[in-house]
Amino acid sequence: MATTISSNVTTSGGTNALGILFDRKVINSLQPALYFESLATIKMVGQGNYTDRFAMFDQIASASVTSLTEATNPTGVAVTLTTADVTPSQYGISVEVSDLVVLTAMIDLLTEATTEVGFAVARKIDSVIQTIFAGGSNVYYAGGKASRAALGAGDLLDANIIVKAGQKLAKGAAPRFADGFYRAVATVDQIYDLKSNTSAGQWVDVSKYAQPNAILNGEIGSLNGVRIIQSPNTDTFSSTVTVHPMYVCGMGAVRVSYWLPNRVKSYVIPPEQANIANPLGQKGSVGAKVNLGGARTQAARLVRIETAATTL
Repeated sequence: MATTISSNVTTSGGTNALGILFDRKVINSLQPALYFESLATIKMVGQGNYTDRFAMFDQIASASVTSLTEATNPTGVAVTLTTADVTPSQYGISVEVSDLVVLTAMIDLLTEATTEVGFAVARKIDSVIQTIFAGGSNVYYAGGKASRAALGAGDLLDANIIVKAGQKLAKGAAPRFADGFYRAVATVDQIYDLKSNTSAGQWVDVSKYAQPNAILNGEIGSLNGVRIIQSPNTDTFSSTVTVHPMYVCGMGAVRVSYWLPNRVKSYVIPPEQANIANPLGQKGSVGAKVNLGGARTQAARLVRIETAATTL
């Protein structure tokens, strides 16, 4: 009688079922560590396409909509269309493990390593996406300062500058997200300062949301129509003081493309899987890779706030 073993269990595409399990472990590890991705418009690129092109229409002035004369065609107007081409950059990680450490570990080492690989890949994705945000040219400096170099230790994040950023987006008719809000990502230190100096009535904590199940990853509250996310992965800038950025944006400010259907692909090789390079099954590995690219597609929909911050 034939015996079914794990290597015989495949999907219709021939992928080992064990690999699918670990792919899910990596994917499940991504979301808790992603913060900037929720501000971007995400697209999955189909196989066979190296360049992904984003097309954006500039806003059509309301003056172009004119009164009509019966049975007379209106005069045509031109629209301005700009494009941004995005190509993939590939990132990956591989963690090697010995057969002895897998055999003697008090935990399921391969499974736990896969989870940690997922967290590491997520932090890399977040870092790549925030680099795209960091290049925006619409900047407000705390304390009314005119440049990054002018910021001093007392120029901290407060409610007024967030309100100003939100109003700038609204004035430029930047579209809000589907929930009717703009979104922002700030550093942990900035959030401490914000909560320390925000007047009562302005801040809405997530615990008071009407629909708490719809909370974004890392979201800690909202202020004047801006949902605010706290990220421990936000990069700071070196200047006279350490400069902390807060990014406030509307929908479509940044677009990100992935060249893998599930964002990432994991690779798990148990040590006992011997081959010519591993003849005694002494070494295995856990790894993952991601292919992504992105661009700022609507600069007017993004505002960067730069501040000093209290060191925690």
